[in-house]
Amino acid sequence: MSDSETIELAALGRPFELGMLYDCRRDLLIPGITLWDAELLKKHINVSKRPNTDFKIIASDSSEAKSEALNVSASLEASFLGGLVSVKGSASFLNNKKKSQRQSRVSLQYRTTTHFEQLTMDHLGPGNVKHSNVITEGSATHVVTAILYGAQAFFVFDREFSTSESYQDIQGNLQAVIKKIPCISIEGQASLKMSEEEKSEANRFNCTFHGDFALKKNPVTFEDAIKVYADLPSMLEDNRDHAVPMNVWLYPLRNLDSAAAQLVRQINVSLVRRTQRILDGLDNTDIICQDMMKEDMAIKFPEIKAKLTKFRDLCLEYKLVFQKGLGNILPKIRGGGMEEELIEMLTSKERSPFQNDLMSAYLDDRAREINVVSSYLHIMKEVQVVYSSSELDGIVLDQANNYVVCFAFSSLRDKDDFELDLEKYLQEDFKGDSSLIPYDLNAAKKSAAEKWFRSGKVTAQTRQTIQLFLDFKESNKERENLAFCIASIPNKLITACSIHIYERGILLNSQYELPSKPGVPIIKSLEHDCVHLQIISSQLGVNSVASYQVLYQAKGTDTEWTEINTDAITNQVTIRRLLPYKEYRFSCRAVCKPGVSLCSDWTEYYRTSPCSPPGPPTEKCIDSQSIRVNWDIPTVIGVDVAVIGYVVEFRTNTMDEDNTLWHTTKTTTRDCTLEGLQANTSYSIRVSATCGEAGKSLPSPETMLTTIGVSDVIKRNQSTGANSEKFIKQSTRVVKDSLLIYRLNLEKKLVIKESFDQYTFGRKVEQGNNKVILLLGATGAGKTTLVNVMINAILGVKWEEGHRFKLIHEVTNRSQAESQTVIVTSYELYNQPGFQIPYSLTIIDTPGFGDTRGMAYDEQLTQMLKDFLCNPLGIDHIDAVCFVVQAALVRLSPSQRYIFDSILSIFGKDVAENILMLVTFADGKDIPVLEAIKAADLPCKKNKKGFPTHFKFSNAIVFENNVTESSSEDDDEDNDGDDKIDCPQQWRSTFKEIKKFFKALESIESKDLTLTKKVLEERELLKKTMTRLIPQITAGLSKLSEIKSLKACLENEQENMKLNESFETEIKVLMVKRSKLSEGFATNCKVCNFTCHTSCFLPNEDDIKSCAVMNKDGNCIVCPGKCSFSDHDREKAVLTYETKTEKKTIQELKDNFMKAYGKFMSTKDILDKLDVEFQLIEDALMNLIKQSSDCLKRLNEIALNPNSLSTMEYMEILIRTEEDQRTPGFEDRIVGLKKMKEESEILDKIARGEDILPKEKKFMKDKEERRQAVLKKSSPANVA
Repeated sequence: MSDSETIELAALGRPFELGMLYDCRRDLLIPGITLWDAELLKKHINVSKRPNTDFKIIASDSSEAKSEALNVSASLEASFLGGLVSVKGSASFLNNKKKSQRQSRVSLQYRTTTHFEQLTMDHLGPGNVKHSNVITEGSATHVVTAILYGAQAFFVFDREFSTSESYQDIQGNLQAVIKKIPCISIEGQASLKMSEEEKSEANRFNCTFHGDFALKKNPVTFEDAIKVYADLPSMLEDNRDHAVPMNVWLYPLRNLDSAAAQLVRQINVSLVRRTQRILDGLDNTDIICQDMMKEDMAIKFPEIKAKLTKFRDLCLEYKLVFQKGLGNILPKIRGGGMEEELIEMLTSKERSPFQNDLMSAYLDDRAREINVVSSYLHIMKEVQVVYSSSELDGIVLDQANNYVVCFAFSSLRDKDDFELDLEKYLQEDFKGDSSLIPYDLNAAKKSAAEKWFRSGKVTAQTRQTIQLFLDFKESNKERENLAFCIASIPNKLITACSIHIYERGILLNSQYELPSKPGVPIIKSLEHDCVHLQIISSQLGVNSVASYQVLYQAKGTDTEWTEINTDAITNQVTIRRLLPYKEYRFSCRAVCKPGVSLCSDWTEYYRTSPCSPPGPPTEKCIDSQSIRVNWDIPTVIGVDVAVIGYVVEFRTNTMDEDNTLWHTTKTTTRDCTLEGLQANTSYSIRVSATCGEAGKSLPSPETMLTTIGVSDVIKRNQSTGANSEKFIKQSTRVVKDSLLIYRLNLEKKLVIKESFDQYTFGRKVEQGNNKVILLLGATGAGKTTLVNVMINAILGVKWEEGHRFKLIHEVTNRSQAESQTVIVTSYELYNQPGFQIPYSLTIIDTPGFGDTRGMAYDEQLTQMLKDFLCNPLGIDHIDAVCFVVQAALVRLSPSQRYIFDSILSIFGKDVAENILMLVTFADGKDIPVLEAIKAADLPCKKNKKGFPTHFKFSNAIVFENNVTESSSEDDDEDNDGDDKIDCPQQWRSTFKEIKKFFKALESIESKDLTLTKKVLEERELLKKTMTRLIPQITAGLSKLSEIKSLKACLENEQENMKLNESFETEIKVLMVKRSKLSEGFATNCKVCNFTCHTSCFLPNEDDIKSCAVMNKDGNCIVCPGKCSFSDHDREKAVLTYETKTEKKTIQELKDNFMKAYGKFMSTKDILDKLDVEFQLIEDALMNLIKQSSDCLKRLNEIALNPNSLSTMEYMEILIRTEEDQRTPGFEDRIVGLKKMKEESEILDKIARGEDILPKEKKFMKDKEERRQAVLKKSSPANVA
């Protein structure tokens, strides 16, 4: 631009007037001095209207965009940037900068012009200047010769947005809404046509107003802005004086006077743009700093905020220094100075630490640091963050916290080298020592690479520490007096972070290594009650581990586990007190001072051995080529596990035992003979128990035995004998005397039935090796005492020992005439170490028969035994049925014979060989009771002499006092002493006999109770058959009597009618009688008029189909018609039949009969029908009696004592019953029964092949002819 040309300049709110002087070198308006007087100026002003209105949307917030909107030239902009120009009014828009990067901004510019004023050219000549001295002073370069008036306004709309929102979307929406503002229509008030979504979005805008208008209140919302915008045109229409200078034109003074100062050159535009970029960069840095200082991490950790504040202050300081220097250089250049000074200044800045790239890199570091810390805190979001040392002290010194585990950031306060460089640069610049020496970028980059938050190695270590910290917190979440927190604790010796441990307010360690999760334990070996395992140590924090804790859990209990603490740091651990044959899994965790680590992963489930090892083998017999050993059963066994056999292993004892093979042999008993051995050779022997699918136990301890020489004497049974004292711990003392009596502690089984009890002693170990004996006998036979004697023999009690055992403790207040045992009771004695028998034993004790309560009670006891044998919870086999009898019994009384018959009738024939006699009170050699049993020919096992197989015992000796007291009494008492001398001999004799009994029991073949249960089923069927037989026979016989009477009347019809047409005859009619029940219900058939079930205890709500008399098809098995359940009712009444005599005419009888059949019938037809009915009923009665007879025959085949009756005997019972009860119509029923009995006797003779009498032949022939005639009459052809 030539120095003689007029310059157009933006007013920027400055108070320009025509004729005013202006210094373009400094962009300074010189007020109060003019070249002409005011009156002269007024005469030469030309005014013209320039109405114009315009608006513009400004989307950018850069200095360049704002300068363009205000029509600011590059030179003027440089002055503004250098601080030479102060702006006001709408020009203050240049100073409005965004305060945050998360701020969307759109500006609306409103511009209007009103008029144009200028000076005429008449007085601008050189000779027309009145005050020429002003020009020569050189303070001004130009004079104002023209001004364009008007006004403008800027509406700056801002909207904050979150990190989840898109800047482009927000900016686009903002522009779209702002563009609508110039389109408002004024209809009383400003309004915009906007959608609800746009209105909602507009309500989130903030508005800042910069304008040349005097407003009562600046707009702050979008709605306020619309109202102001609508009012702007009216503010200048009425009063032109409200307009302000918008643009001015400057005329060079040099054109008026060559001595005047002049604008030598303008500032190069490129230099202005460089300057602009530098200051924009500084402003942008300030915005980013402010945003970072608002971050959550900067608030939580003041160290981060302090660094940002320091950096921002340095940048602001540099900006002021830069602007000051710029303001000094610009006038010099415009006055003729060289631009090199400005170029040097800009280059110095671009090479200084304040260059944009380095400042951006620093801010990137701070952002990275914030992001890294934020990511770490997000991982540890459940942990409390403390913001100050005082807050940390509050947690550490809290008495409730014995330990505090703190995750400490140690490097947040570390000073950045770049900050030091910035400070140093400003200090040198202040001293004037700044030079063009460029800042070392490589050094800066190297420093950045070494920062902790950019190091991959440090990041990996920090994340590992965080994971250990969180794992430790998780594993100790249930622990009290332990707190966790996060804090910033500066420590130059530690990079990034560390774990601080505080104990009761004292820092134990600032670099504590928390133990990591140990490895999965390795199972080394398994036993029945313990597991040996090896712990795999933690990979991290090993130095902090004080010990390890092992956890184990049984399968099926997912929520329960057991903890075992090790004594010290050891990797070999044994877990004891486990259950056999149970699956467990194992885990472990490290224990340190503040707590425990996470548990290791669980192992797979491992099952312990099914049982403990058997007892060590003990010798029974040794010769030169064999060794016989036995052993005790395993003492501990798993649930539902049973020993089914044993494996015996043996090998020779040599120097190289590890390489010597074991030889094995299998056995199902606890006795084994090892054969084929070498003489004079030592052998190691051990035993394992096999438990079927459950597996095998560990071997027992080894026993070393040596075979003898060929010529040596055979060694036998070196056993040390029994020790019964071990069973005292399993007993309760009941008698405290010189002889201590203990009752064995039994465990009662859960039994639903009240007719029997079941008890067990010990635990079941061996499968199938169980003997069952049933004890039966009369009251007073000594069953209870005999059971107790057996127990002492089984437990190995010796005469000289001061204690005895009882399985059954007698009720002392019960009369001796009553049975000591009240109900059937079974005692299952599971074999265990110390038993003198090689098997388990089940003793079934029964109440005594024949006591003072009579035969009814005996029948009740028989039923109890039946219930026990048939119950699924009872027994499935029996080895011996033992009748306990007193030795002195000379013969069996009728009641005793009844007892035997009642019991024997329960069992099948296959049990005969298992019936034994146990003789009590057998103190002498003679046993009379054996002759009595032989004479009664009772079925039982017999010896070669034909006597019952028996064992004799002296009951009383077992509980005799074995302590001999010194006496000073008379010689008369010597007899008692003699008895005492005999006691040990009686003891040995009794126990020898018991051992014989147990030995015999071992060889007796067990009998399955299947046949016995069939006998009981047959008897039950017979009982039911008899139950329904009697009422049906009674009803049938009564019906036969009624048919006979009616038939006799009809046969005599003609003769009676001749005498009298109204002749009445007496006839017997079967009547149904309903009798009310006092309690319960009866099931009655509506079709048959018959009571099928007299005592039905079915609940009211149950279907009658469930009644006991209904079969699976829903038909009754009792009523004559076998009717459906739907034809039955449950009523509180029972139906019985009575025969009554009524007088009726013959015609009435015939009418009633025809009415019943529903058709006309002649007398002959009626008689034929009566013959058919008679024969059918008679056949039905014989069929019922035959069913009973068949059942009795079946019992003869399978029952040990069937108590069978022949058909004739059964009919005889029915006849006697009728004679005793004498109910109405009994005479006729007896006649019918006798006739049927006669027929049965003839049939029995024929079946036996006997000759029958002529009259009997005629009887059978007549009956058969009648049957055939009836069949012919009832055939379909005759019926038709």
